Amino acid sequence: MLFFAVSPMNILPKVQIVYKKQFPKTFANDVAGWGFSKEELIANKGKVLSLDIDFGNYCSLNCPHCFRRNNKVDFGKHKLMGYKDIVALIEDAKKLGLKSVKFLGAGEPFENKRFLEFLRFLKKSKITPLIFTKGHVIGDDELVKKYYSDYGISTGRQLVKELKKLGAGILLGFNSFDTEIQDKMVGGVKGYSLKRNRALELLAEAGFNKPNPTRLALIATPLTKSNYKGAFDIYKWARQRNLYTIICPTMVSGRCAKEWAWHKITPSRKKLVDLYARIYKFNIEKGIQSLKQIKEEGISPYAGATPCHQIACGMYVTLTGTVLRCPGDDVTVFGSVWKEPLEQIWKKSENCKRAGTFNCGCPPKAGKSIPENFYSEVMKKLEKT
Repeated sequence: MLFFAVSPMNILPKVQIVYKKQFPKTFANDVAGWGFSKEELIANKGKVLSLDIDFGNYCSLNCPHCFRRNNKVDFGKHKLMGYKDIVALIEDAKKLGLKSVKFLGAGEPFENKRFLEFLRFLKKSKITPLIFTKGHVIGDDELVKKYYSDYGISTGRQLVKELKKLGAGILLGFNSFDTEIQDKMVGGVKGYSLKRNRALELLAEAGFNKPNPTRLALIATPLTKSNYKGAFDIYKWARQRNLYTIICPTMVSGRCAKEWAWHKITPSRKKLVDLYARIYKFNIEKGIQSLKQIKEEGISPYAGATPCHQIACGMYVTLTGTVLRCPGDDVTVFGSVWKEPLEQIWKKSENCKRAGTFNCGCPPKAGKSIPENFYSEVMKKLEKT
């Protein structure tokens, strides 16, 4: 068992360990519905397997690093996609091979009263929903009642039960065990961390982290100077509890689009290389990955996780109908669903040209929050340890 020095500010969620020692040989280093195997990518080459979308634009939090607020593509007057428009988008994407949908923003999806209705539509359409959420709604019965009482749901436990029935995967924002640091990273919202912790406990209690692959992930991004110190502890703690864990530097879009903004919060090259190497070493020691596998797959932009291939089998459609390369990029625009069919946008996109690629690196962050030659430096350091 791993032990941590717990200060009055460090409050760890109560989640039982799933893997005490070595991970099973059949362990899937992924969260259900997010990534695809090399074989799946080749077999479905040219299809839109996953789509990132917005659902609503309201969020009661105010994260200083938010990749959606102050986003270039949403400046000025734009026609927003309504509920029927988003349903039509999914139906079009399904014809192109869609298997899963990730909810990125622009707001907190659970702060939208029609969200559960949409998840039920996805269930009928046999599309796996993966929900990025900060968890404060799930962890607060009063907020649950506010948004979901019309569905007969008034507690976080009831909401989690419904989410499990609908086959959802939860990608829970989790930047720090330190409540002071964490509350600051959502805009100085006092008491947020405790709601997030309760959300995680309810999800684990319901068994979201029991399957292989898991249906529950901790999104410990962005990795910044303020939460760097505790990142490795989060990774170890989470993986032993079968919580897929995403750790990587900031996106360079939205509030961190300008060089001074992402540079100001990003840890040094040395610290990034050291952390990634430690995480991969942990994976090897625990049997999550082998060194041979890591060499074959390449270092992932997400430390210790499956490499990013989203930009080889999907796109990002914002609430304004703008189609982007990915969530980390508010510059590379592929088109608009108001002006041309999704299929046409996809077929002429650079993402479609990458079809079948398993490790795409992270083009938007390359040479920015992820330094030049970063992946080779991590591999070199890993091979020495």
